[in-house]
Amino acid sequence: MGYENPSSSATDRVPSEASLMPRGTAGPESEAAMRGGAGLRAAIVVDDQPDIRVLVASQLRKLGVPAQGIGSKAELIAALEGEHPDLLLLDLSLGDSDAVEIFDLLAERGFAGRVVLMSGHAGTLLEHARRIGRRAGVEIAGLLRKPFRRGELQRLVAGLGPAAPAAQPRASAPTEPGLLREAIAEGWLGFWYQPKVELASGAGVGMEALCRVIHPQRGVIGPDVFLPPADDDDLYDLTLAAARAALDAAARMGGTIPVSINLAGRTLLRPGLIEALKSLGEGAERSLMLEITETDLIGDMVAAEAFAMRAVLHGFGIAIDDFGSGYATFERLRHFPFAELKIERSIVHGCAQDEALRRICRAAVELGHGFEAKVVAEGVETEEDLAAVRELGFDLAQGYLFARPMPLAEAIAFLASGPRPSPRRGG
Repeated sequence: MGYENPSSSATDRVPSEASLMPRGTAGPESEAAMRGGAGLRAAIVVDDQPDIRVLVASQLRKLGVPAQGIGSKAELIAALEGEHPDLLLLDLSLGDSDAVEIFDLLAERGFAGRVVLMSGHAGTLLEHARRIGRRAGVEIAGLLRKPFRRGELQRLVAGLGPAAPAAQPRASAPTEPGLLREAIAEGWLGFWYQPKVELASGAGVGMEALCRVIHPQRGVIGPDVFLPPADDDDLYDLTLAAARAALDAAARMGGTIPVSINLAGRTLLRPGLIEALKSLGEGAERSLMLEITETDLIGDMVAAEAFAMRAVLHGFGIAIDDFGSGYATFERLRHFPFAELKIERSIVHGCAQDEALRRICRAAVELGHGFEAKVVAEGVETEEDLAAVRELGFDLAQGYLFARPMPLAEAIAFLASGPRPSPRRGG
């Protein structure tokens, strides 16, 4: 589907003074009541059309926000050298530059303010720009589609509180070859558990086992350090350790709630893995859900399909994890026997506000249900997203809104505490 590319006379026309004026009269008292930007130190309006940036900057000043207008990337760089604005109103198209390039510039400079995007393009393009900006680490506070009324600008500014401190980029932890092997040999492996919640009832109906290294001197070390450099033997041993821990967890809950473990793609090629899992305890196949990422599914479809078929025949459940992170085709899914389809966090997070994400989520739910599988929303972190995934027909959800990964005793207490309440509805 292409994007609308309107002519300047249609949708990029200058918002007139009339179009920026609120409907009805606005005397001094009512205008003062609508001011919400008194706590903002400064704003910059970035638009390559002079009359638009002058007019919008003027309206911001009337709302109590010191503002200036600039028209190019070079001017913005110079302005940011001398000012630390709380608010940036940014047009998507700047002639010599564009919003995506500006996002990278702001991220590099650790911009701590908020950005409002403006454009005369179709609303879908604004939504895509919002998502790209957030990925770059820029706080997108709102969208204004040209021509917009002054009341829209007033309401947006009125809803802004003090800007949050700039998020500092987190350096990637260096990987450590050999750490997993040492942890297995020394007994340093630990497992945290993240519950899964049934959306229809709010009840906890499962959980996922997640491995950490508990180092005697360094404390808890995450999987991004020890998993990437691990060799095939280490991954195989880790899989069996995770299965043992998951079976112990399931037994402590009476064997009524399945526990998921993640399988690395390379372990699927290991002869005898299914037999090894079954040998860990009677009923292991009923207590374990085996998760295979979409990326691993794509990497060796033949091996993944053969493993999954055998696993299902032996009574195990199969889940496709992080669906949406790769490019699995419908044809590939058609030949893969899965009981759960777990939709990746980047697709779920923000779906309450992003119509494009909502469409993708809706399609994923229909896809999973078409294969008679339950569909899981990963990364549910806000009540708004919870309400959205419930409305879209997801069956289960995981995420920080319910619980972070936690020690087993806490996870068991969480699941025993009863159904979670429904999200609050806005008035």
